[in-house]
Amino acid sequence: MGKPNRRMTQDNKTQKVSRYDRKKQSAINGDSDNVFSLQGSNDWKMHLFNPTVKQDPIPQSMVENYLTVVNAPSGCGKTSVAVWKALSLYKQNVFKRVVFVKNPTEAGDDQIGFLSGDADEKLTRHFHETKRIFTQFISKGKMDSGEREGWLEFTIPNFLLGATIDDAIILIDEAQTMSPDTIKLLIERAGRDSHVVVMGDSRQRYSVKRRDDGFSDLISKITEQDEEGNFISKYGIVGYVELTTEENQRSELSKLVTELYA
Repeated sequence: MGKPNRRMTQDNKTQKVSRYDRKKQSAINGDSDNVFSLQGSNDWKMHLFNPTVKQDPIPQSMVENYLTVVNAPSGCGKTSVAVWKALSLYKQNVFKRVVFVKNPTEAGDDQIGFLSGDADEKLTRHFHETKRIFTQFISKGKMDSGEREGWLEFTIPNFLLGATIDDAIILIDEAQTMSPDTIKLLIERAGRDSHVVVMGDSRQRYSVKRRDDGFSDLISKITEQDEEGNFISKYGIVGYVELTTEENQRSELSKLVTELYA
């Protein structure tokens, strides 16, 4: 097995960057992080948010790597950081689309199949909390228009069968509820100039159907341990970020619960 790489080698990085236009190069260099002053606009609010020091590797990896895997307990803000950065990269014209994927698997016994309403109504409820996160960074009007215009999409794995998604930042959330086959299917959807972010908590087991944990399976495939026992990415184009319960920002009770059920 080759020497572990926390980042891409210089050769790989040069080859990758050559595929990007000037705006993508600026994002990699961090030259355009301050484009969001946007005087007089209430639609874009990314400038009001800054990741913590421990969260910083998430947006950095999202720019540098084709695939970013974020393993963090509940309350660490991994989804918020990823959504913030994805919208920032869209606004900078680094990517043309933001695609958010979440499995319609329910926690506990409250299954979506038994809720009233048609498929669209069920999916609206399914993505309710996700859209609340988005409206921390863009107005609801901007989010709704983004869906109508097609640059913003909320979807489930089954709707992406056979799709190829080019020039997009693809966010896959709650990946611990997905099977290995589903994880494979979703990552394979990434087409030309697309980056994928897979987020989950390898310690959670919420799946009602007790399916195999595709998230832990993915982590085992793309990481290895360094001399200090830390898990790091084995591949130059893949970033791995792991946070602990110490990064839980929700509340002291939430932090305690994640520790009790670890």
